[in-house]
Amino acid sequence: MNEETNLKWRTEFHKALSNPVRLQIVEMVLDGEMCQCDIFPAIGHSQSTISLYLSQLVRSGILAVRRDGTRKLYSVSHPGIVKALDIMRHLATQA
Repeated sequence: MNEETNLKWRTEFHKALSNPVRLQIVEMVLDGEMCQCDIFPAIGHSQSTISLYLSQLVRSGILAVRRDGTRKLYSVSHPGIVKALDIMRHLATQA
């Protein structure tokens, strides 16, 4: 990955996590794969809003999605993302 592509990826990563609801979605999925049908009611926003947020998180490379019949299942795309979020959570408690 060249420097420009790397910078763009990091920017998209941070933009995706800059919204509290998107961050909440990612934190819900940290423990394992979740169906979108379980994410919608847990977050308390409209289905269309959550679908938009999930799409953005997939495009940014934070979440992965797979189909199981008619269900969409979301998971964290890379173990390094879990580590990065753990570090951010730790830093937040130190502030």
